[in-house]
Amino acid sequence: MGKIDIPYVEKDGILYPLLTIPAEMELSAVGKYGLLWLSYMKENHMGRFRTLTRLGCVNRTAHKVNEEAYEMLDLIIGQQMRKHPSVNRGSTIEMWKLREQAKTVAEETVLMDIVYQYH
Repeated sequence: MGKIDIPYVEKDGILYPLLTIPAEMELSAVGKYGLLWLSYMKENHMGRFRTLTRLGCVNRTAHKVNEEAYEMLDLIIGQQMRKHPSVNRGSTIEMWKLREQAKTVAEETVLMDIVYQYH
């Protein structure tokens, strides 16, 4: 394994590492499902969460989870809308109800298959 160059600052004779999170990897950039995954990992898999944090890839992994979740969400919503077509395509309310039902099914699947998985 290669050596990692980390800058240090000396304070009272003790060297402290200067660790920062790159701006592009801030928590706000991980999205809804990434934040849900972070919360899940902190509560249920603290050891793995700490390891990912130490390796500097927890936010990258959360971002990846968010991207996979949204891809699956779009796919499942599309499948559900084709599987259960509208009887009256002119009805905005009916289309909205069908889309909300499809979104509910999709989100439940995404949470169980992607977000609440041990990564």
